[in-house]
Amino acid sequence: MAGQESRVIMKILLFVSSHCPHCPRAERVVRKVAPGYYDYGLTFKKMRTKGEEGRELSSRYNIAATPSILLFGDDNNEIKRIVGVPSEENLRTEIEKVLGLRKSFWSRIFGGKHESR
Repeated sequence: MAGQESRVIMKILLFVSSHCPHCPRAERVVRKVAPGYYDYGLTFKKMRTKGEEGRELSSRYNIAATPSILLFGDDNNEIKRIVGVPSEENLRTEIEKVLGLRKSFWSRIFGGKHESR
């Protein structure tokens, strides 16, 4: 893709706290899974809730617990929120749904022809 600008299609924000015993594990899961989707337009950023930007975003998105993983679409609207440590497979599934790489259960059963009008 030389010469082409990559477009951000999805953003992951991982909210962590220094006193959170589960945050390091959540970060490991995201850091392991996310790079596999960078070519699809995924970006990832870790937010420390005690930092200036982290405090502001924690307030904006009503972060009540850490770790919290927020998935945003290209319109910067929150699409999915995962509180706690997801399995690698669960995170992959959620990312692929947002990116359109994985069909829903009903789409697999009925195909794309049964959309509501």
